[in-house]
Amino acid sequence: MRKNIVLPVWLIALAALTACVPPLPVGEGTGVRTSTPAAVTDTFFSGQALLDANSNGQIDPEDAPIPGATFIVTLPGGAEFGAQTDESGKAFLTIPARVEYPVTARMEAPKDSGLIIVEPSAISLKEPTGETIQFLFGQQ
Repeated sequence: MRKNIVLPVWLIALAALTACVPPLPVGEGTGVRTSTPAAVTDTFFSGQALLDANSNGQIDPEDAPIPGATFIVTLPGGAEFGAQTDESGKAFLTIPARVEYPVTARMEAPKDSGLIIVEPSAISLKEPTGETIQFLFGQQ
């Protein structure tokens, strides 16, 4: 009776172990794995809102950061991600998973601030740059 139980248990264990191993993609008839799946990583964006202190339309060292502005990144297909700027006028976005390009980045003035965007109104990114995008605002 003992031998009858051992064989089915062994077969069940073998079937369970082999079912857990996914098949490998193979090259054209070689039986060798030829590609590695692309890693899916988060994508990071940052923007900074600045007040044009001397109204010259250019970003200068004396331009003050604007807290409370909204940095927005729009993906192809229309999905939007946004974040508020901090005391340094910077906002950071982490978009989960891989991002298709081009994307559009823009900054909106804080509500009821009376500020208007000077430049750029929006920027199209064709690839990740790793740089903080600066947006200049002026008084209305």
